[in-house]
Amino acid sequence: MLRRCALVLAVVLAPTPAFAYVDPGSGMMMLQGLIALIGALIVFVRNPMASLKRLIAKIRRK
Repeated sequence: MLRRCALVLAVVLAPTPAFAYVDPGSGMMMLQGLIALIGALIVFVRNPMASLKRLIAKIRRK
């Protein structure tokens, strides 16, 4: 059992070359996606909070 764990650990931790390249176009597309995700989260979280505040204010006025 210990040998298997050592073998798995050696295979996982062994350095291997990553033949990866991110060209400028792909990098900007990732950045644009991240900005869009942050903007969508802000709009999604902000609008329900405003609606909830209006509802609470309306209930308190009665």
